[in-house]
Amino acid sequence: MPELEEQVFFHLTGARSNGALAPVSGMRPALFARFGDLASLRYDFPVILVRAAQGAPAVASLSGVVDGILADVAAEGIAGERLRRSVLRIEREIRALATAGEIGTLTSLWDRAVEELRPRGGAPFLEDAAKARAALTVDGDVAGFGPSTPVRMVTHLWRALETRRSAEMRRRIDTLALKLADLVKADYLRSEAGRHAASLKAGVGSGHRDAFDFELMAKLLAAPSGAPALSPNRRARIERTLAALRTQRFFDADLPFVFAFDRVEDALVAYRSRLGAMADLVRAIAVAELELRGSYVEDKHDLYFEHFDASSLSQEDLALFPDYLVWLAGAADAGERARIIEGLTSGAPLKILFATDDAFGLGAQLATTAMGLGDAFVLQSSAAQLYRVRDRVRAALEYDGAALVSVFVPGPDSVALPPYLVAAAATESRAFPTFSYDPSAGPDWRERFQLHDDPQPDRTWPEHELAYADERLQRNTETVAFTLADFAICDARHAPHFARVSRGGWNDHLVPLSSWLGSKRNADVPYVYAVDGDAKLFKLVVDERLIQQVRRCAEQWHRLRELDDLKRERVVVAQLAAEPIAEAVAVAASAAATAVAPEPEAPAAPSSDEAYIETPRCTTCNECTGVNPRMFAYNENKQAYIKDRKAGTYADLVQAAENCQVAIIHPGKPLDANEPGLDDLLKRAEPFL
Repeated sequence: MPELEEQVFFHLTGARSNGALAPVSGMRPALFARFGDLASLRYDFPVILVRAAQGAPAVASLSGVVDGILADVAAEGIAGERLRRSVLRIEREIRALATAGEIGTLTSLWDRAVEELRPRGGAPFLEDAAKARAALTVDGDVAGFGPSTPVRMVTHLWRALETRRSAEMRRRIDTLALKLADLVKADYLRSEAGRHAASLKAGVGSGHRDAFDFELMAKLLAAPSGAPALSPNRRARIERTLAALRTQRFFDADLPFVFAFDRVEDALVAYRSRLGAMADLVRAIAVAELELRGSYVEDKHDLYFEHFDASSLSQEDLALFPDYLVWLAGAADAGERARIIEGLTSGAPLKILFATDDAFGLGAQLATTAMGLGDAFVLQSSAAQLYRVRDRVRAALEYDGAALVSVFVPGPDSVALPPYLVAAAATESRAFPTFSYDPSAGPDWRERFQLHDDPQPDRTWPEHELAYADERLQRNTETVAFTLADFAICDARHAPHFARVSRGGWNDHLVPLSSWLGSKRNADVPYVYAVDGDAKLFKLVVDERLIQQVRRCAEQWHRLRELDDLKRERVVVAQLAAEPIAEAVAVAASAAATAVAPEPEAPAAPSSDEAYIETPRCTTCNECTGVNPRMFAYNENKQAYIKDRKAGTYADLVQAAENCQVAIIHPGKPLDANEPGLDDLLKRAEPFL
């Protein structure tokens, strides 16, 4: 069978006739070829699970902590270059330790990193390290990127929130109990029994007891000062209330209830079994407050509180109690999916963290299904994006009701790639987009739904430049879409859907998948690019079964975009009403010109108002591209230049200039005179102009 027919046959059937087309093994998406050791790059992980501290965030990124230290102790410009280099070396070493699975706090790993680097750095390095270490104001466990990271992050945030809420409730309950006890004690001291010598002695501190004659005092105070203020009924009621306050276990520091579970059904059983105890505590708080105000009226309140039970609890009452955290992992089969939906609709305040390695089946559909319930908070994110949406995680945990946090975590079937890259690819390919649904944000979808952190939201598939050598070893650059099929290469379970075509088999009927979906012709065959372990480029023919999933993914993405457009429409209308049409046209024309312009070289003689990089002096440290890879890029010599000045903010330029290890980035003047914080940014930019 001719080669083209083989390719068509495989695409339509998924079968290899006579084994003519090679199977796929050990390959990765071609766009991943430029990513090697992530430990040498600055990105969100590892994160610091910050120990409780006044005003400190519960979770911080290592890079963010280091940037804060440098802002405090590193002099601007060339003067602080040595210290910046030293601290960034420590950061890279800590990241390498965390990536290798080392466990410890930030301070312990910091000290280990300094010890590892000391022989190469010598005394100057140790001086810089000590100065930076003194400026380190936060500490906590370091969490590298791994399968357990989402559970650790969400659990840490949940515990931080519940610890604060529990402390507030304990103070309230303890205060009520103390005041009630004082009320009983004061009434007792008015009585004859309260004026016996033993009672008087017990009321005086041990250091002063020898100074008093308690027998004489008892004789002098023998007569009661008046009738008891507490009737027998009231005293009994207060004592019952005190017992309920003192024996509650919801906010007990010594013997608390358990609120974290690994099965929905266990959490529901615990919640439902405690409703009676919740009613007892709410009743006790209400009675205590009425008694202390002197507002308890037996004829009115006795009957009400006699019938107060679990059915009497209001939403405000339920909100006083801790929420229940449930963490689950798996592929969300039909049974697990049903249990999760039951938990979200049960009325119990369950915060369900579901971690799945299934971005193609039920696991990827759980969040969209949960949104349809209407009153549950829903957040979907890959593990790679979880730190960036930590505010939404916190909002989910603070939500007054049930919440689902659905997270994609690469599983054991992922090919030999850094797990962070695989997780990020799930987001990039639209397989597992990042979005949230917050019922408390407003009455309709316009306010409730939001897509998060997508640099190319208007495209069905994000596009990136792929550079490779052709058959004559000449450098080629091609714009390549990253589709669901590209992401599928990362998972060995989908290898049967691909057939490898070496360069000798490339022909005009092999069409990029994204183009093929838009204008399919007879005899055309869709492909995606991939590289093997030696970075050799191949085209992979995609079979029809995977194509169907790609189409469904695109349709689902468009539906999410339509929901998000409801929010965007309001913003766009407001912007157009505020700016002249001529200015809008000029901005659009400028953007169009930028989109088709060739990559600029660094200007030969820029003015001080222009942003530029001294490209020949670049040391390829990745600092600027880490700040904004759309604004900064590398040329053929792997030296940085400003690719698109309008692809970022003035703050990006200033941060890149401060991060640059050789101080060769010059921010120039800002393009947007209304950018927030401009006065501070201009001061920070002065040393680099």
